[in-house]
Amino acid sequence: MYKSRACFVFLVVILGAFQLVVAQPGMRSDPTGTWAGAMTTDEGSGGMEITLARAGSEWQASTKLRFEDQEIAPALTDLKIAGADISFTADLRGTQLKFAGKFAGDKLSGSVEVFQSDRKIGGGTFTLTFGGQMPALQQQPGPGEQMADPSFNATVGRPAYKSKGKKSGPKVLFDEAHNNFHTASGRYKPFADLVTNDGYQVVPNKQKFSADVLQGYRILVISNARGSAQSADAAASNPAFTEAESDAVRDWVRGGGSLLLIADHAPMGSANQILGQRFGVDMSKMFTIDSENFDKESQRPGHIVYTRESGRLADHPITRGRDASERINIVITFLGQSLKGPADSIAFMKLANTAQDTMRGENITPVSAAGRAQGIAMKFGKGRVVVLGEAAMLSAQVVGVPQRKFGMNRPGIDNRQLALNIMHWLSGKL
Repeated sequence: MYKSRACFVFLVVILGAFQLVVAQPGMRSDPTGTWAGAMTTDEGSGGMEITLARAGSEWQASTKLRFEDQEIAPALTDLKIAGADISFTADLRGTQLKFAGKFAGDKLSGSVEVFQSDRKIGGGTFTLTFGGQMPALQQQPGPGEQMADPSFNATVGRPAYKSKGKKSGPKVLFDEAHNNFHTASGRYKPFADLVTNDGYQVVPNKQKFSADVLQGYRILVISNARGSAQSADAAASNPAFTEAESDAVRDWVRGGGSLLLIADHAPMGSANQILGQRFGVDMSKMFTIDSENFDKESQRPGHIVYTRESGRLADHPITRGRDASERINIVITFLGQSLKGPADSIAFMKLANTAQDTMRGENITPVSAAGRAQGIAMKFGKGRVVVLGEAAMLSAQVVGVPQRKFGMNRPGIDNRQLALNIMHWLSGKL
């Protein structure tokens, strides 16, 4: 009798444990292992990988996510597997991604909801395969990736440097020799087209900087130079320029040249700091967010709003323009870093006291970005310098399905005029 009861209890325990794994017809008998595949969100297409393991009666998991050209491994919480259903939460710098999926054979499909401060700001779907792979990191724009807006209107009603249809404006050297994320024929084509239509003569640069390379140009534009062609590589944060190149640019500006240096969030801040220091500019090398002064339409705290009314758009020739029609009243940035210029510089895009600098990953404590900026202008010797802590504000790009506009093509903002005003100030029109 005792032996039979013991066998019965043992059988119940075994069956109970078996039921934890085998749930519904069509599901794998044991989901332990790695599931990977594609994930699509409001930000565009990417990849997802989750590895499941057992620790006694409990499940454990780790995950990797790919967005644009970056791969991250956030911590998971609230993991639950019940029958064919699975749910868990991933934390990205205070943004929660809540996943819910269902196993069906060798497939795991489901949805993701994105929250900030308990407010839903986006969503997406994922489809994974047991033993599968995430899509490769994409360097060139593909379906769902950010790309130049082909419908952007780059016409200029009142060109600054055109006379009888002929270009007479200053020569602009557009850097493409330092693993630049933005090029004149790529994601920054709308900017290049806009200033070309304003009369500037844009020439792509394929060489390291030197006095000879810079000679004959009025303006040098550098947008998101990197230490490596892949932002996800650790080497991307290495200096994008040599000491000799940085000295050459500094000396060229001091002698009368004008520099537009654009350095976005990590890893671009670290890659450009060597050149920024030549002009006394400190780069946070992080990601800047503002929980109060963000774009309410996109609901993203990294999309920071600057207005003349708030005082965060300071009075400067760049924000005034040539007349009232070129006056800048509202500008939006699209997730960049913060800057601090020297005492004689003007912060024409001033961050609010609520702004913070942070990084992706676990156990990151944000730091205050109060007193810093995302747009700085200064005179340097006989030349002029503008440094921006975010690049998309002067681009015109689309991303996601349906395509979402961000940059100069975003309706209701003055980013397009800001691009022209910056160039006018650098070339001496303002």
